Amino acid sequence: MIGAMSMDWDPEEFHDTFQEKVAALIEAKKAGETVEKAEPTGVVDLMEALRASVERAGSPKGTGGKATTSRKATASSKAAAKNPPAKKRIRSTSKEDLRELSKADLYKKAAAANLPGRSQMSRGELLKALASPRT
Repeated sequence: MIGAMSMDWDPEEFHDTFQEKVAALIEAKKAGETVEKAEPTGVVDLMEALRASVERAGSPKGTGGKATTSRKATASSKAAAKNPPAKKRIRSTSKEDLRELSKADLYKKAAAANLPGRSQMSRGELLKALASPRT
């Protein structure tokens, strides 16, 4: 496999486009042109992507729908398909209890409650979101 992916490398075939762009920016600044700061594109929250990946891996859909050999498991999966689980009701926790928790602990509670947008929330926002009643 390594042999199939290897190739002869000729450094003359490659050039550093980043260095070229920086040199062009320097020349533009020297010439008195205005240079605008580029905004990053395609920024991904790696922790959120990892959590989503782990959640998908733990769900039956994430396993590729592997078949079970147990008759009991097959029967229960058929019953589950006919009767989807009821929505989970999440009890609100008292604000007093939550105020004693660290931001990391609040985040864990928000993750357990599947609270959307939790990765971008401050400690105060987590407190407010966890204390509000949800269904």
